[in-house]
Formats: sequence, C-alpha cells, structure tokens
Amino acid sequence: MPKRLSAVLAAVLCVVTAAAALVVTRPAPAGAATGGFDFTKAQVAVSGLRSPWGMAFLPDRSALVTERTTAQIWRVYPGYTPALVTTIRNVYTAGDGGLLGIALSPTFTQDQLVYVYFTGASDNRVVRFRWGYPDAQQVVLSGIPRGLTGNGGRIAFGPDGMLYVSTGDAGNRANAQNPGVLGGKILRVRPDGSVPVDNPFAGSPVYSYGHRNVQGLAWDADDRLYATEFGEDAWDELNAIVPGGNYGWPVCQGVCGDTRVRDPLVTWHPAEASPSGLAYANGTLFAAALRGTRLWAVPVAGGAVGTPMAELQGRYGRLRTVALGPDGWLWVTTSNYDSGGTPVLGDDRIIRIPPVGSSWPPASPSPSTSAGPSLSPSPSASPSPSPSGGPGPCPSPSLSPSPSPSPTPSPSASSSPSPSPSPSPSPSPSPSPSPSPSPSPSPSASPCPSPSPSPSPSPSPTPSPSPSPSAGTRSCEATIRFILSWTAASRGELTVRNTGTLPISAWIVTFTVPNGLNYVQLGNGGYTPRGGTVTVTNQSWNGTLPPGAAVTIDFAIGWPGGAVEVPVATCTAA
Repeated sequence: MPKRLSAVLAAVLCVVTAAAALVVTRPAPAGAATGGFDFTKAQVAVSGLRSPWGMAFLPDRSALVTERTTAQIWRVYPGYTPALVTTIRNVYTAGDGGLLGIALSPTFTQDQLVYVYFTGASDNRVVRFRWGYPDAQQVVLSGIPRGLTGNGGRIAFGPDGMLYVSTGDAGNRANAQNPGVLGGKILRVRPDGSVPVDNPFAGSPVYSYGHRNVQGLAWDADDRLYATEFGEDAWDELNAIVPGGNYGWPVCQGVCGDTRVRDPLVTWHPAEASPSGLAYANGTLFAAALRGTRLWAVPVAGGAVGTPMAELQGRYGRLRTVALGPDGWLWVTTSNYDSGGTPVLGDDRIIRIPPVGSSWPPASPSPSTSAGPSLSPSPSASPSPSPSGGPGPCPSPSLSPSPSPSPTPSPSASSSPSPSPSPSPSPSPSPSPSPSPSPSPSPSASPCPSPSPSPSPSPSPTPSPSPSPSAGTRSCEATIRFILSWTAASRGELTVRNTGTLPISAWIVTFTVPNGLNYVQLGNGGYTPRGGTVTVTNQSWNGTLPPGAAVTIDFAIGWPGGAVEVPVATCTAA
C-alpha cells in the first residue's frame, strides 16, 4: 500500500493527534539554555573532515570518526589536526552507503574491540576488530540489504550491553514488514553477533520493524530507547522503540491512528528535519537534521515529549551526528560534502556546545598519544586533515592544563599518515567513564601523564641519598599463559599487576618467544619469531594501575601443536 496516503490519513483520520505531534520551528531566544547547553557559545572544534558519519569516544576523550565516502577512521580532538587511524577495506560508497556507524565495546579497556557498520559489495554488515589490527575483521552481522538509499547504519551498545543496529529498507518497501529480512528494522544482538534469548522474536535479531530508514539511536535516563527515522515525502519521525513494535512503514508514515502500528512521538516535514543522529542528555533528546540544517532539542520525561526547539538553525549547514562527549559537551558533525550540501571553507566540521555554566573556551585536557596516532596541535582548524607523527599533544608540565593547544605545530611532523596507531611509553590515566557536566580544570582529570608523579622534594637543601620510607614503592609483575586449541584460534594472555605500594602510570614488559610457538603478535603489531624478544608498552587505557590492580591483554600466537614453554616476563613500572 503506497505510503503517500499517510498525509491524507493524518489530516482526516487523526486530526487532533497529528496536530499535537506536528513540530513548529521556534528558535530559542538569545542567551537561553536548551537542554542544559549554551548554544550561544557553540564553537568549531575540528575541521577538514569529509562526510563524517559515526562517532565513538576513546578512554582519553578523543573521538574516532568515520568518513562515509573515504572509508577512513580519524582520531580527533578539539584544536588538533585529525590523525588517520585506518582505512576500512571493501567499502562501497554508492548512494548513501559507505562507512557508517562506529561503536566501542562496553569493555574496550579489556578487549580493545572496535565495531563498524559499512556497505559492502553485496550487503551492509557489522564487523569488529581489535584496536591496532583493523584488517583482522570478524563479521558480527551480515546479510543486511543494501541499496542506493535506505542503508541505515547507526550502531550503539545499549544499557543492557547488547549491540543495537539500525537498518533501512534499501529502497525496497516490502523489506520493512518482512520478518525474514534484516532491512527496515532495528536489530539487537550480543557483542559476538549471536541472538539474545530474550529478543521479541525467537532466534531472530529483529527487535522492531516497519521502519523506512533509521539513523539515530539513544536511551534516556530510564533506559528507554528512542530512534529517529527518515520518512519518504510527508513525515519524518522520532519514535519510542519497544520490543516487537511495528512502526508502520510502508503502510503509513507519521501519525496513523491504527492500533496495529505504533505512532511516533514527534513528526517533522522532511524539509525541516531529515533526522539522522540522536543523543540524550539532561532530560532532552537531541536530533541532528540534514535538510533542516538544525539541531532539534526535544524535552522528554517518562516517555512523554515536550515542545521541540530548533538550535543552530542554518549556522553550519547539514548536521549528521550528535553525541554527548565524555567532557560533558555536546558534539555535532556537519555533512556538507554529502549530496544536497554546500561545503564552505573548513567543512566538514565538528561543533561543540558547552554545558551551561562551564568555562569557555574550556580548559580541556589533551589526548594521550598512547591511545592511538599522535595529533598535532593546530592554531586553527585546517581545511584538510593531515596526520602527524610528531611528539605527543600533552601540554608542558604545569599545575593546571593549558586552556588551549599550543599554536606552534611540531617541526618534526610526518607528512604521511600512519595506517595504525603506535604504542607510546607515555601513558595517561583513563578518565571516569561517567561524563562530567563540565570539563574539569583539575589536572587529575587530564588523560595526559601527571606533571608531578613523585612526592614533593624535601625543603632541605641537601636531598637524602635514599628515598623516604613513606614514599612507597613502584613495581609490577607480568605473567603469561597460552590457551591452545585445535577447534578455535589459539591465543596468549599477558597479565600485568601492580605489586608496589604506590600507583603506577606506565609499564613495559619484555619476554622471549618460547619454544613451541612459531611467532607472537604483540607489542608493535608485527610478528616476533621464536627466540625473538617481544617488548610490550602500555596503552593509554591500561597504563594506570593502583596498588594490587591488574590488566590482561590478549594476543595472537602461531601454534603448530605440541608442548609450549612458559616464558619468563620482566616488568618495569613507572
């Protein structure tokens, strides 16, 4: 049944309900705070991207951003030149497909898994790979229909630890209502791609259906799921998602008044919305609008919505993705290099909006290089990304972080991007996983190494030749075990434990590849043959260990069968 009749249905059958759901653009007055954010202080934080689509945050507060048309993943941080992390292979960018959503494992600090959604030669799919090894992809979910339009693409881990995947109908309307097709759905799977036993349809990843093209997913403070959806030519939608719900497409769009389908909470005309990314903060849902060139802020409480407000209207062009950053700011990406956009100097960009009452410009911590490739400080956003292999972006030691990056770029910056992140011996403490309402000026919140990790020197002009007993000790131990299997991939596990009385902020482990193995793949990502020395330097997310704490890292091994010696590992703490 054609979806175009929805306009008539909404006008004739559901006049009262539709009128309540229609959105009227009402810009907030100057100086007003919407959803806890001060939109009068929005700032361009990153520029020079090309059709950014998905965004996920690393433990050091920098962000990984996917580019739809280049199939590249960039690591970005306000005030620094974007650094190329990797290019995903076998991505097809025709129509609105390409490299789309990205998400980090909820246990990223342990397993280092990155998930991406992309369009391939025959389908859309979700794969995962370990940080630093993007070519070793594991398929999580495949067989999602692809097309020139309607490819969906948003992925996100929910409060239940499950992976949610938004798909489109790929231009085939019948897909949305077909239970055997993954298109036109919101899917829910375990992190390994298997189907949870409590899904609404036994044995199926389908969580909800009857969608045309969902590109935004977000949960409120009560773990309710919401989604933004592109309509066809009458209504775009914001929906509250329930397990097993049918959202009407292609039978109807917008408010239908049909008890067999679920009506949207909010509808927009496509010209004022075309909503993509969705985020929740402070009792408000924020929807990024492409054709509407604005950010919609929708108050929500108890599953009911208030009057939507339009922010950033026409200021930055088409808006694709919105996310609440771990710094407490709202991050918004533009999409002006995509079809329908008009790029200007600096596009595409990332806009940041501060929480009400925060300092501006912010005294933000700098990202640690040990979580990935280095980012070069830039006095102003560059019109095109240029990765750097220069020194780390951490500020010079001081009692408080610098309010802005250094205006002088490193003279030793590399002119060619590195395809994978390089470990650094300078780790940084991981920030709290709970986003702060505003960036903290305290140096303890910075992911960079502490400028003063040791106790203050004695006021005596003659230092003691031996440390004070109260200073404590810094030490660590490393143990290695191998999990050998004929039926699954064999692997090794390195465990580093803080055996001292003081916290450590960095460690280095060395060991020799033992007899019984062909190789070990660990450390710099290369293969170390039998008899070779492996050196493992901590990453930013696993270098800081309080006394007694430990971290375990998996690594690949070559095992031809037979007995394997247990290596002796040496651990040095800092």
